[in-house]
Amino acid sequence: MLFFVGTIATYSQASDLELDAMVSVLGLEKKEAVSKLVVLPESQAEVFWKIYDEYQLKNKQTAIERIKLYQNTALSYHSLTPELAESLANQYFKNRKDQERTLETYYKKIKNATNATTAFQFYQAEVYLLTLLRAQIMQQIPTYGQLVQMKSQQK
Repeated sequence: MLFFVGTIATYSQASDLELDAMVSVLGLEKKEAVSKLVVLPESQAEVFWKIYDEYQLKNKQTAIERIKLYQNTALSYHSLTPELAESLANQYFKNRKDQERTLETYYKKIKNATNATTAFQFYQAEVYLLTLLRAQIMQQIPTYGQLVQMKSQQK
């Protein structure tokens, strides 16, 4: 996942094809990480990974939109107005809700195909990895308040 985070920092404005490729790489890295975080009986492995791959595919557009939102946030700091700030906040809320809705849907699918314990492991692994990834990205993007403080200290 470190490759992906570094890639976001490198591309301030990536094309849709580049974003698609980055999200695909992240998907492979996430799948490998999930395989270490979710303990599966052999009898559940095939069905779990089939549903997990479906989840990754379903979630891909939300991930691309999230990356674009990070990019747009960083690029908008120089001209941030109250209206733009409101728009960005609402886009973050929508993206987070879309992510949570998809996560809940696939928790239920995994639970129905395996059991609640396996589904809970999936949920924990996804939340852990998403939180880790978001934190790593946000560490690379200063907050608007930090930029305002830096500008005022330079005067």
